[in-house]
Amino acid sequence: MTEYRIDDLARQAGTTTRNVRVYQENGLLPRPQRRGRVAIYTDRHLRQLQAIIRLLGEGFTVKHILKFLTGLQRGEDLLEVLDLADLGELVTAPWSHPVTKTMTREQLEAQLGQLDAPLLQRLIASGVIETTDAGNVYRVTDTDQISDLATLISRGMPLQAMLQTVTAVDKKLDEAAELLTRSGHAEVVRQRGPGWLPAKDDELAWAADLVAAMRRVARRSAHASLDRALDAAVRAELRQYRQHSDEHEAVSTSTE
Repeated sequence: MTEYRIDDLARQAGTTTRNVRVYQENGLLPRPQRRGRVAIYTDRHLRQLQAIIRLLGEGFTVKHILKFLTGLQRGEDLLEVLDLADLGELVTAPWSHPVTKTMTREQLEAQLGQLDAPLLQRLIASGVIETTDAGNVYRVTDTDQISDLATLISRGMPLQAMLQTVTAVDKKLDEAAELLTRSGHAEVVRQRGPGWLPAKDDELAWAADLVAAMRRVARRSAHASLDRALDAAVRAELRQYRQHSDEHEAVSTSTE
């Protein structure tokens, strides 16, 4: 384990010896070991000091960081540390409420057609089903999705192609969700400042209202955008299909 004197520790972390002493006096850094009159710091001190500097750079105060570190040392999770259990339930509550059930391979094949090993693996990789300890019994993560796939299969669409589409669409939606989440964070910073945390009931209510409003707007916006995009894509495909059909008809006529 690397050992540091206070000057070396400060230099390695990119700060000053004065700051190291201040953080230590405020309880942010554990006390160093003593060898006579020399204070010896370790890699643990360096990692904690670097974390403190990053948090300060994000706008957190010394008081916030001390509360955070003390709570984690007691084994509490982040929401307990920050006394935000109510907000945590709001933020982490699922938007969707899929109905799950277990189905045998035979039951799946009754809706999706014959499933060989590669197709089963593709269903698992796409998150449509999950394996269980019961061999040929699978956990369906969303029964509506199975029904939707079955509807399209009954109209002649191959399952393999649909799963490729599902995977591609899920990836785009994940990117959109990340973008919306970052936008929400940016709005909190704009209105309340970097590192802000709700401390009063009215502040907690404001944060809860913002999250709820974001959910409503994001869902409606996503639906509307998808409808518009599908309309445009269908029109484009129909134009291309008609063009190819006209070209094919012209070629057929010229060869007669």
